[in-house]
Amino acid sequence: MLYPIVSASGGADSGWRQGLPVLDGRITTVREVRPSDAPSLFELFTDPEVNRYLSSPPPSIDAFAGFVAWAQQQRERGAMVCFGIVPAGLRDAVGLIQIRALDPSFALAEWGFVLGSAFWSSGVFEDAASSVLEFAFNVLHVHRLEARAVSKNARANGALQKLGAITEAVLAHGVDREGHVHEQLLWAMLADDWRARDAALRGRFDQTLAKARVRESITRIRPQIGEAFTPAAEARPYPFYLTSGAE
Repeated sequence: MLYPIVSASGGADSGWRQGLPVLDGRITTVREVRPSDAPSLFELFTDPEVNRYLSSPPPSIDAFAGFVAWAQQQRERGAMVCFGIVPAGLRDAVGLIQIRALDPSFALAEWGFVLGSAFWSSGVFEDAASSVLEFAFNVLHVHRLEARAVSKNARANGALQKLGAITEAVLAHGVDREGHVHEQLLWAMLADDWRARDAALRGRFDQTLAKARVRESITRIRPQIGEAFTPAAEARPYPFYLTSGAE
């Protein structure tokens, strides 16, 4: 995939601030979150297996529409981008990837991600993450990308390790979830390390097997996917970061 080179520091080259590109992977499309994603995202975050280690999500479909409005405002400000993960064969997002700037140039950034449990171990996250990481390092010009994950969240930590991130610190009181304090791991990935790792990941990707797994996952979640959603009125922005410490 090739993208136009833009600058995160402002000016005529900051095209992503006007709208995020659509990133086509092998089994996913990754694009900016939309109001029509609100029902599928609400369904996603009601799953205890999914929201166990995340920040408290928007409490309703309308609130998720507000989250989409807020995410687009953050993109216009150049502060954050939020992509929806859409597996091949679906219309609406079943996962999110957020990247927020930790400095004005976007050279230092933090990311968070979530994916519906029906698509775990399907290859969907790896494919979508590869597209977004390429965008982060080649378009946003991120140099160092950090992530925080609760130590007990083996799935998230395993995904980060597989993508080539390195554990740099243990945060003893990293996050408070409903009165329970959890230890977190701080992960980091550098642009050069990602480029080397990406080539290796793509070389062992089994597209046929991945597509079969996606089809099976879609069959399982079809009954949960409703009709197209249109907010009743202009959505009130609803701030929501997947990871703590971002407020």
